[in-house]
Amino acid sequence: MNKKQFMILIICVLLIALAVVSFLYIRQTNLLIEKERRIRYLEDQLRETEREKNELEEAKRKDEKDDEESKKYSDLYVAMAEKLGISLKNDTKKAMVVPLGSAYDEETLKEVLSKLKLWSSEYYDVNDINKLLVLAKDEGANNTYLMAQEFYIVIPKYRAAKVSLKELELLDTGKLSPVKNDFLDGKSFTGPVLICQNISDIAPNGEICIDDEERELKFSPFVSLKDGELILPDEVYNAYGALDMKKYDKNNYDKDLFNEISSYFYSYD
Repeated sequence: MNKKQFMILIICVLLIALAVVSFLYIRQTNLLIEKERRIRYLEDQLRETEREKNELEEAKRKDEKDDEESKKYSDLYVAMAEKLGISLKNDTKKAMVVPLGSAYDEETLKEVLSKLKLWSSEYYDVNDINKLLVLAKDEGANNTYLMAQEFYIVIPKYRAAKVSLKELELLDTGKLSPVKNDFLDGKSFTGPVLICQNISDIAPNGEICIDDEERELKFSPFVSLKDGELILPDEVYNAYGALDMKKYDKNNYDKDLFNEISSYFYSYD
């Protein structure tokens, strides 16, 4: 073997060695890249698992909070909300009001109480309903009479919430101010309450108060002279839709309640 052939052999060996080393290096590099990729994948999987775990825990806490909150709701409010298609989640409302209309004589009172009976046939026994009526005493005639015409059913959202009614008086300044009323002061009820207030188109003479663990809500519903709409605050639903007027029977009303309320109609005799 001459010198030239020897050099060629050496070069070939070196090239083969370089190729082997390059192959091994590339293979090792690829293995490291694959290992790093798998590590990143596993880290991503761990992060995703942790995120899902946190989401499940947060959802569980939210469900537990919602369950705890829902236990505070009035069963009647929930039943009416379902009937009206109202979602209770993220609901800022605090009460519902069912307007029954106005009564100024026995015939119109029958209509009001027929609507009450219609409502009670689906939701609540009318015999168990509490009442808050704006009444006054005629000392001269020793007689108690009704100072209101508009009837409402007030249903608070929370079972522990208390409903009360305060008589209002329109001052010369144009402002409404609470006044003493022995028939109302100190009285409050949980659950649905039948309320009668307001005999004037100018200003309401009663203020409804709903006191729950979060806050006290005060409002005076009245009918707009412009369009006849019932004016309520944003926290209160107009639940007139809960009355299925297809079943309305103006002759179907509670006679005992009729006799009680009609006895308060003022007599000019």
